[in-house]
Amino acid sequence: GFPSSRFCVSWICLSMQGAMSEAIRLQKYIAQSGFASRRRAEDLIVSGRVLVNGAVVSELGVKVNREDKVAVDGKCLRPLVRKVYLAIYKPRGFVCSAVSSEKFPSFLTLLPDALKRVVHHAGRLDVSSEGLLLASNDGEFTYIVTHPKFGVRKEYEVEMRGRFSRNFREHACRGVWVDGEWLRFANLQVVRDNPKQGKVIVSLVGGKNREIRRLLQCFGLQVTRLKRIRIGSVGLKGLRSGSWRHLRPSEFQQFLRSVKGQSAPRSFGNFKCKK
Repeated sequence: GFPSSRFCVSWICLSMQGAMSEAIRLQKYIAQSGFASRRRAEDLIVSGRVLVNGAVVSELGVKVNREDKVAVDGKCLRPLVRKVYLAIYKPRGFVCSAVSSEKFPSFLTLLPDALKRVVHHAGRLDVSSEGLLLASNDGEFTYIVTHPKFGVRKEYEVEMRGRFSRNFREHACRGVWVDGEWLRFANLQVVRDNPKQGKVIVSLVGGKNREIRRLLQCFGLQVTRLKRIRIGSVGLKGLRSGSWRHLRPSEFQQFLRSVKGQSAPRSFGNFKCKK
């Protein structure tokens, strides 16, 4: 396991023995190893980068069990026994990447060494935006947070310059075709109608690259501050800019209950949370 520290690193334990006694799809196996999300794992398989028992597998229907040897780009994988789920308040100026760029540090620099070596971000938040970011070493969890079929809503607090048009809310929720993509808000609430400093609360399901900024730009609105305040039922409570915490058992279970789709797991194991 990982050493304890003043950060009170606590782990959520999940026994894989029962689950792995039966064959599971290869992409799910890779996701459970923490190597990549399930969608990313599918890309790795199709591109021929995955070996099962020394043979290349490039089809998505293949199943494996705990006795099989799985490798990606020569690295042997095993399903993780210990998993962790974090809520992070990402400040502006940090990138959602495993490595820092020349100009901007990685969000992982906000975490202690014991965590930054194993977690990845579950969804993105661009460098100019701030707010809630979920991170985990569980590819299945990342898949649920990011795939539109599960209907996980992301809620944002947005400040902007510009005047709201007459039917702004109706049109923004109905959607606009922009650069070959259909952009729309799942919901929009006008908090402050002020041309110099307007404010809205918007929610998205799925979320395309810079969707909020691009959509508001269509209405002549310039975003000055964008903060994600909620993902599903998980909010920023207890977090300040640059801080992080483990998901509490109650909010974790509430998040799972709110997920759409029959394939969403009802439990990720037992919590052992300390703070």
